[in-house]
Amino acid sequence: MPSYRDSRVLEYHGIFFSCIHDETLRETVSLKDHALIHLIGGILEIAGPGRTIRLSPGECIFVRKDCNITLAKSCGPAGEPFKAVAMIFERSFLLGYYRRSRPEIGPVSAVRPENPLRKIPARPDVSGLFQSLLPYFWSEEKPDREWADMKKTEGLRCLLKTDANLYASLFDFTSRWKIDLREFMEENYMMELSLPDFAHFSGRSLSAFNRDFRRIFGEPPQKWLIRRRLELARELLAKGDVRVQDAMADAGFCNFSHFSRVYKARFGYPPSEEKKHDAR
Repeated sequence: MPSYRDSRVLEYHGIFFSCIHDETLRETVSLKDHALIHLIGGILEIAGPGRTIRLSPGECIFVRKDCNITLAKSCGPAGEPFKAVAMIFERSFLLGYYRRSRPEIGPVSAVRPENPLRKIPARPDVSGLFQSLLPYFWSEEKPDREWADMKKTEGLRCLLKTDANLYASLFDFTSRWKIDLREFMEENYMMELSLPDFAHFSGRSLSAFNRDFRRIFGEPPQKWLIRRRLELARELLAKGDVRVQDAMADAGFCNFSHFSRVYKARFGYPPSEEKKHDAR
């Protein structure tokens, strides 16, 4: 029979089990989907925007999809291994749940929480859910997707029971709770993301993102992104103490030759001459 030491990470249709022995692991991740994490043993610290949460065994945390977090996983004070289970709520799963439950889903007053981290209080329904998952992680029997979706549905209901405002985060693809695209883009245009990524993080399909973007901004998203990023790069370079490569990266460009070409096309001179032009 497999033991915890046989694998650091196991995954069954969006449900993950991880285990660490005799070490500390620190990693920074950018979540593309919402996650519900339950700590079984050891210590877990999650650092998000402006907040760090430390979990003890038996506790849970919800992490919204649109943020970068740093995870610090370590063994417990008595040397017990780090063990945790995570559920990932993919957009397709949430869409299916919403379509099935639409007549009765969600309070109109729900507001998307500003902080992307939400600690879940210890409750019998939460602990019972995660305890029911554990036998599959040291069994040779692999559960099917139907089982995984059933368990993720339980997890979703636990979240919605915890805080009704989470409706606005989990179902942000609906017109009722759709993310304000202008505000979202102004806050995130310098992120090194593709158009499909921007669409995903704004709670839209790519076609809906393109349609909404043109309606709100009056131009295609790629054209707007390049213009806004160039404006930011120029502003940074004009300060006089920023290297071209640093300004390029901070503005969201990842290819130097492309950056130099579009910069010169926009302003009439290469980025290396910005300080000279700004001084005139």
